[in-house]
Amino acid sequence: MGNARRFAMIPGPKPLPIVGNSWRFAIGQKPWRTKSLDATLWRLRELAGTGGAAKVAKLFGHPDLVFPFSADETEKIYRREDSLPHRAVAPCLRHYKQELRKDFFGDEPGLIGVHGMPWSKFRSKVSKALAAPEAARSSVPCLDYVAEDFVKKMDRMLDENRELPKDYLTELYKWALESVGAWALGTRLGCLNNDDEAAREIINSIHGFFHSVPELELSAPLWRLYSTPAYKTYVNALDSFRALCLKRLTDKGICANIAKSSGEKVATILALDLLLVGVDTTAAAAASTIYLLAKNERVQMKLQTELDNNLPVGRVMHSKDLDQMPYLRACLKEALRIKPVILGNGRCIQSDTVISGYEVPKGSHVVFPHYIMSNEERYFPSPQEFIPERWLRGQSIDTTDSNAATVCKRQKEKGIHPFASLPFGFGRRMCIGKRFAEAELHILLAKIFHKYQVSWRHSELTYSVTPTYIPNEPLQFTLKQRHKGNNPAFN
Repeated sequence: MGNARRFAMIPGPKPLPIVGNSWRFAIGQKPWRTKSLDATLWRLRELAGTGGAAKVAKLFGHPDLVFPFSADETEKIYRREDSLPHRAVAPCLRHYKQELRKDFFGDEPGLIGVHGMPWSKFRSKVSKALAAPEAARSSVPCLDYVAEDFVKKMDRMLDENRELPKDYLTELYKWALESVGAWALGTRLGCLNNDDEAAREIINSIHGFFHSVPELELSAPLWRLYSTPAYKTYVNALDSFRALCLKRLTDKGICANIAKSSGEKVATILALDLLLVGVDTTAAAAASTIYLLAKNERVQMKLQTELDNNLPVGRVMHSKDLDQMPYLRACLKEALRIKPVILGNGRCIQSDTVISGYEVPKGSHVVFPHYIMSNEERYFPSPQEFIPERWLRGQSIDTTDSNAATVCKRQKEKGIHPFASLPFGFGRRMCIGKRFAEAELHILLAKIFHKYQVSWRHSELTYSVTPTYIPNEPLQFTLKQRHKGNNPAFN
């Protein structure tokens, strides 16, 4: 490997004999906390220094983790991976699919928690229905109905000060689940009905699942020895999801098409995976985007001008309507740059290689910390400022804000590195439901900000990893009805 430095020279927290580095996360000493992985990544960035990489070695049940803090290095690794990219697999999910419930999954492990040839074979059965642009575009009308119902429900949530309730994030979970049910299962799950007991059970399962993941994945794997409370919560949630998918699979939706071509079992397993990755992530993205828009009146007003000119009135929305809203798309891109729902993606290296000038042995896990790169000045000037115009490449930047204009000028001179912000990943293992998630978010955001002026009257939100990146505090946005003559869209 030429002049590459030894693997042992990669900076990082020093492991102790026997307990390695797991003790740091076990006791939760700052910045080594499973719910504060953003702070962990910033600390690793400091340790990496000009060398550009850091590592966390000797974690119970995990290979050594290498973090390259370079978009160039990230691009090199992604582009040279083979046709069967190995993603870092969640051990507890692999255990559930390949051991605990092997009688159900058998040789159909799904897309999540598996890699290699089994993953590739399963993906080939579902990719055409999911990855084709027209599939997501055709789902826009059904997603429009879900978003319309949710925005109407928001009116009923408001208190006397026109403030949303403390559990608004939970309501966003319900919207996201209802949306996945609409396009994937071809049915309305009833999650937006307050008196629907089945919907409440589903939401509770989602919360239980995602709050148990950090403990199972990053703490000492005691669940391998006995059934810990987190493990029981995790398994019960997955069993509930599986039962839901079996019960609600219809002759409509994306999964119905897959059932016809590959069988109901494949369709059910796909539906399960879509629930696992498509609910809390989409809800978190919606929460952060609404928050950033609520704090930025200039951006919100510019978005509303675009919506007033392009959002259809008196009919359901179609994909061609969304095509006319580039600023809406830029707002979502900018929100996911600042507050990505997943802080990083990973790969398991299949051969000895060199990363950032260091030897990295086969079997190591490489984590691409996109959250750090997308919030660094070297890639995005004034990274903490919410300026969607930076994404409007090839268009003249129409802004009366001198600071925004200056940032956009600097961004244009610098360019946007294609691997500095990857909220949906890259390559064959990128989020296969990316287009559906974007459609859900674009439609909801369009309807909310077309109808309301949204403001934020509380202190700055703080965030935790659960494992998605979500706010800690209640999302009590204040909504003011917008008016525009007799336009029925505002009534």
